[in-house]
Amino acid sequence: SILATSRDVGEIGLGLQPHQRLDIVANEGDVRKYIEERLASSVKFKQLIEGGPNIHEEIITKTVIKADGMFLLAQLHMNSLEAKPRVKDLRRALNELPKTLDATYDEAMSRISNDHKALAPPDGGRLIYKVSVITDRP
Repeated sequence: SILATSRDVGEIGLGLQPHQRLDIVANEGDVRKYIEERLASSVKFKQLIEGGPNIHEEIITKTVIKADGMFLLAQLHMNSLEAKPRVKDLRRALNELPKTLDATYDEAMSRISNDHKALAPPDGGRLIYKVSVITDRP
């Protein structure tokens, strides 16, 4: 006997089709509890929630709907929301939460790429090299 676990990916499901299958998903209450706990334990979320009326319940409701029973998706959404600097940005992000894990990964990779570009020197680091060459004298 073999036990295989996987997300609901069509190709994998087709390969296992003749065998017994048991779908396991988190219930909405469990995901809701995770999000509530995350909001209660995060200093950043507490600061944001103080700044906007009804934002607490809006975060919970919209994130639960978008997570669709996937804790990983709920966690990634909460990570993304927690990084927002203002309530206005948080509300916008809530309305644009991706619906799938793939779309969420794509958004995260895009955000990382943009953050990396923002931190990089505009000239690609040549200025730092020039300064180090000039100042590197015996």
